[in-house]
Amino acid sequence: MSNELTVFENKYMAVMAQIAALAKQEKEIAERNKQLKSELEAAMDEYGIKSIDNEFLKITRVEGSTTVSIDIKKLQDKEPALYDELLEDYPKKTVRKPYVKFTVK
Repeated sequence: MSNELTVFENKYMAVMAQIAALAKQEKEIAERNKQLKSELEAAMDEYGIKSIDNEFLKITRVEGSTTVSIDIKKLQDKEPALYDELLEDYPKKTVRKPYVKFTVK
């Protein structure tokens, strides 16, 4: 099995290097995008602009809000019988597709 891994790595090392380089670029681009959006948001606040629509972007200021939901973990810890009863009456099944996870170092 170790030999297969070595053959695989030798064959696809260039592909793995490209994935790592692209992931690094994505991270840098995401950070720059975040900075630019923050700059525009601050400028919109300064000028009192709530929305803008031009040939490049449509930007809309969405006000903050608060939602209330049930903390399932706390319910399970503090009321296990109720949690079990609710789980039996209202089950929710989530199916996740298999995938390959890439971690860039």
